Amino acid sequence: MSRRRAGDNRGMRRTLLALATAGCLATGAHAQGYADYHGAWQGTLLFSSLDKSGFQVTRHASSPARLEIADDGGVSGRLPAVRCTIAGTAADFRTTAHAELQLDLSACQDPRLNGRYQGRLLTSLALEHASLRAKATAAFDREPVELSGILRR
Repeated sequence: MSRRRAGDNRGMRRTLLALATAGCLATGAHAQGYADYHGAWQGTLLFSSLDKSGFQVTRHASSPARLEIADDGGVSGRLPAVRCTIAGTAADFRTTAHAELQLDLSACQDPRLNGRYQGRLLTSLALEHASLRAKATAAFDREPVELSGILRR
């Protein structure tokens, strides 16, 4: 009887090991989406004015966002709450996990939001999200404007 119990324990250990391995592989597969910036992203983006030190001082608008970054670096997307269309380009920034962005916003409900934005999409494998920060190349009401937010797969 004790041999049978020892065998049962080994079987149980194998089962637990198999489940743990499957869990690790599943987590790795999910997190793998943050090792490359290409693909679909969604989240909320915020338009803010910046002071001379670069700190956000005034919130102008926010919107849910959907972005798609193609394999060739083409960027397309929408900000439906402010009725903006996004087009642009993305290129590797230091690694294939991060991108340097050139974004053009057009057809916005508030025409002051239209224009070119330059910035970065920095992914975090550990946090399973990406941070987007891009500054408008033209002033908005005499203050620099930033588009920022957290995006997920």
